[in-house]
Amino acid sequence: MTVYCTPQFEDNIKELQKNNSYSNILKDVCSYFNDKNVQELHLTRDIIQNIAGKYSLNKFRIMNSSMNKGKSGSYRCISVVMVDLDSIYLGRIYPKTGGDGIDNLSKEAYKDIAAYIKDCIKSKSLKKLCPKECIFKNEPS
Repeated sequence: MTVYCTPQFEDNIKELQKNNSYSNILKDVCSYFNDKNVQELHLTRDIIQNIAGKYSLNKFRIMNSSMNKGKSGSYRCISVVMVDLDSIYLGRIYPKTGGDGIDNLSKEAYKDIAAYIKDCIKSKSLKKLCPKECIFKNEPS
């Protein structure tokens, strides 16, 4: 499975890393997606499913290793899973609690994120996230 990130996702990571409470966010994301497959992620609680079995917009709860708060202290990662392309596209990540926390997004916000991911795919403005190495790589255009 290939993991891609939008510029907004990368910006979210960089901004949150500045806060000690979220300093391990990139490691937490890499750990979450390492050794997962696209079918497994596609079955995770989807928000919008389009063309059953091929595409879904998902919200993943990723544990924050810097905090001991369980699910309430975890990150929310909004992503598109494309089964037939064996790929996941990470669109946005945010903490649920804390100064940067967001409780819940509206359905309209999820649709906007999905549209943004689609635009990034079309414009080829994505980076590849390599979970094993825990680094971002530029994709050739």
